[in-house]
Amino acid sequence: MTTVKVNGKDIPVLQAEVKTIIKHKETGKIYKDEEEWKKANISPGDIRRDVIVRVPRLDLFAKTK
Repeated sequence: MTTVKVNGKDIPVLQAEVKTIIKHKETGKIYKDEEEWKKANISPGDIRRDVIVRVPRLDLFAKTK
């Protein structure tokens, strides 16, 4: 795990995974990237973007001194 020193303490750096799904609202077709739907001359109002962010589980009950 990567850490950063803040005020003399090692703080862990979290790595998040982000995935964007681009989908046509009416047809449900999924596009691999922005370029694909723009080349098809689709209105931006017909596009839906779902963003999924996954972060590692945090220990919320860590013991402190």
